[in-house]
Parts: sequence; structure tokens; C-alpha cells
Amino acid sequence: MCKRKLQMYFGILVIGSILLAACAPATTPAPAAPAAAEEAEKPAEQPAAAAPAATGEIDWKQVAGTKLTVYLSETPMALAIRNKIDEFKEKTDIDLEYLVVSEGDYWNKLTIDLTSGSNQFNVFMSGPTINWGYANAQQIQPLDPFLKDPTLTPADWNVADFYPWALDSNRWDGTPGPAGLGKGDLWCIPIDAVEALLTYRKDIFDKYGLKAPDTWDEWAATAKKLQELTGGEVDGQPFYPVVQRGSLDATALSGPFYGGLFSYGGLDFNDDLTPAMNSPKSVAFQKLYMDTLKNYGSSEWPSMMWPDVQQGFTTGQYGMVVDVGDFIPVYEGEGSKVAGKLAYARPPAGEGGRFSSVWTWGLSMNAKTTGDQAKAAWLFIMWASSKEAMTSFAKTGSWPTRLSVWESPEVAEFSGKFGNGTFREAFGETMDKDVAWLVAPMVDSWGVETMWLKGLHDYWFGKGDMQTIMDQIAADITVVLKDSGTIK
Repeated sequence: MCKRKLQMYFGILVIGSILLAACAPATTPAPAAPAAAEEAEKPAEQPAAAAPAATGEIDWKQVAGTKLTVYLSETPMALAIRNKIDEFKEKTDIDLEYLVVSEGDYWNKLTIDLTSGSNQFNVFMSGPTINWGYANAQQIQPLDPFLKDPTLTPADWNVADFYPWALDSNRWDGTPGPAGLGKGDLWCIPIDAVEALLTYRKDIFDKYGLKAPDTWDEWAATAKKLQELTGGEVDGQPFYPVVQRGSLDATALSGPFYGGLFSYGGLDFNDDLTPAMNSPKSVAFQKLYMDTLKNYGSSEWPSMMWPDVQQGFTTGQYGMVVDVGDFIPVYEGEGSKVAGKLAYARPPAGEGGRFSSVWTWGLSMNAKTTGDQAKAAWLFIMWASSKEAMTSFAKTGSWPTRLSVWESPEVAEFSGKFGNGTFREAFGETMDKDVAWLVAPMVDSWGVETMWLKGLHDYWFGKGDMQTIMDQIAADITVVLKDSGTIK
């Protein structure tokens, strides 16, 4: 297994007890540069572990009346939480308020709250990439002490039920690069498994005798063929063979792009963390990717965020997309023009292999949240990450990070109805064989990704050839990484 790709197989359960081992295991501005370790403010004091309760149960009303604010990004997971949040209030009697905003605004507001120390948001949705910066700046707190406290963590919550990659990708010891991932403190409890797969218009593919592309080269060739066969029109409206994210937001370089880059044999960074987006294989993939989108996709690519892709695909204007499984209930939902016309497959492969670059939406805790408020925040995290909650959340497309929930009869029945069973088959096989954490851990991650995406925008707008543009991007990112001390 290549250490750079950190392949984390979905079908293997955690064997060692993570509870007892500290080493076990988007335009978003990068979090504010952290102060030196010796000068940084110490994180909030964690709850001390108490003697285990005789029954293994906890008192869900132990901090009744405590005020708690939960901050959510408008996603399938947020929708699921909102639909069930009254259950939590009734279960705990916690005075909970929540705020939901679009992802375009979400990270800016969160960064302001954490860097200012105002503690407006006690518990919030987050994930590995953004948490690297927050953890390094000691703006969020490690969650292991809460996990170890039997008065706060139910005995049947069962950390071993989580897929190993989900927990590993949310553990980081602060070491730049892959070596530090899966070690040190746990910064987020993962709830929503977000991985890429191929979605395509089976009705149109069948009409023209086409097969789902199995490689990225085939993806490009199929897009060209679709353009020739349809003439750019289906059902009396403009038709584009492909659609992908492109907005000047780091999420445009999330799962689908990274999965393709590594599958094609490219890299984001070398083992020494020097930029590798200008390597021959990386440039070759980016040219294939961008040329296909320019020639056979919508002219709106530079402004398309994930909600635009998700909703746009339901209009019937697109032939195929490589993006996350969270979108499927919307693709197949009421009012969608493509419901019942779709099929699903594993993401395209390349000479480097086949990868679905993973992300998790989960819940983290503000470092300024202390005392009963911290207990209330943790009880919310426990509730939202329980088997029962994840089972109900799946109905929105917030796919579980727990093996038992994915295999449960309820989720099996719901997920099995899409694409004549091809969604559950493709999603499950992708999790078992293709899921990997590909992004190099570093506090500069979101900032350099935004720089990288600007380079792709330059190529889109004809400001140079891909090699020249990526050489300049690599040089600019090198300066940033040297200034931050990430590389020498």
C-alpha cells in the first residue's frame, strides 16, 4: 500500500480499542496562521474520566437547561439533523439553538468565530482538511477525553463500529504530510461518508449503445461521443455530456478531482511536500480534465459550486458526473427530470489505479466551549453519531460512517432502490476497494488549494498552457509553504 495514498479499506473493522490509545487512530479562507506552539493559548480543560456507570448507560438530562448553539452547513447531513433535532431536545432538555447557512458563507463565519474566540458556535460541522488549521491554532479541542468518559459516552455507542478510514482521516498529530494522519488527537466525530462515484444517464447511453466509462481516458472519449451523437440537444433543451464543480472554492478540488488526479498517476505533493501539481502525470490529467469540460461541458463551469451541480443534474441537461453519493436522493427525488433514468458505477480508473478521494462531514467542538456547555455539546455529538441517528440520516443522502448502519435492513432497502440497484452496488464496492485519503495534511491546505484552483481558472480562460500555468502555481505554493514553515 502506497504510504502517499493512505488507502483505507472500508470493509475492515477497527480491531484495537481506539478509546485507550491516543495514537490510534469550498471559497474558504485558510484558518488564521497559528501562533508558535509555546505562545498559543492552551485548549480548554477536558472532562476528567469518571468511574464507569454500572449499567453502561448515561444520564442524557445531566445538563438540562444548558444553552447550546450548533452551526450547520446546508448539506444533506444538515437537513437530516434539522429533521430530527426535536428528538435531541426532548431527550436532553438542553436549550439548543442552531444556525444553518450555505457552504459559501459557512466557512467564513466559522473562521471568524474561532479566531476571535467569541464562542458563538459551540459545536459545528467540519471535516479533516479544514480542521488541520483549526487544530494547529488550538481553536478546536481534542475529543478523546470525552470518548473516555463513561458518564458522557454510552457504552453501546461502540467506536469499533466506525469504518477505520473515517476515524483515521479525522486524527492528526500535527506533522505535515501523510505520516501524521491517523495519529494523535481525534478532532472530529465523522458522521457522513462523502465519496465520489460515476452517475450517468442510462437512458441516453442505452439509446446510443454506450457503456459507462471505466477509465478517465474513456470518460473524455465518451463525452466527445455523446456530443457528436446528441448534437448538444436532448428533449428540446441544451445538453452537455459532462458537468463538474468549478467555482473558485476549494471544494472544487475535492473528491472527484483528487480521485482523478491520483488515478491518472498524478500527485498534489511529493513525499517531501514540495508541490507536484506540475509533474508530467499531474499536468496530463489536468489537461484532459479541463479540455473535456471546456469542449463538452457548460460554459458556467467557473461558477458552479456543488449545489449547482446537484440541482443542475436534475434538469436533464447533463450526461454524466463524477461526484459524491450524497447527491443521489436529490437526483432521484420528486421533481427531478432524471429520476429513474440513471445508473451508477465506480469512479474512473487510470494507470495509477482507481481512487475515490474521501471526505467526511462530522462534528467538532469549539476550544472555548467548557464546563456544562462542553458536556451538552458532546451529548449532541453522541446523539448525532449514534446508530439510530445515522440510520434516519441516510434518507437524505447522509451516508453512514458506521458499518452496521450501512448494512442495516433500512439503509439497504433505501439505498438499493436507486438505479435498479446499481447505486448500492457501486457505492459499496467503491467503499470496499477505492476509498482513500489523498490530500496531503498541512495547515496551509485550503489556502494552497484555492491558489491551485485559480490556476485551473487561468487555463479555462486561455491565459496559458497547462504546464506553464502549473509551473507558476507550484512556484507560488512553494513560497507559501516555506513562509509557513511547512517546508524548508
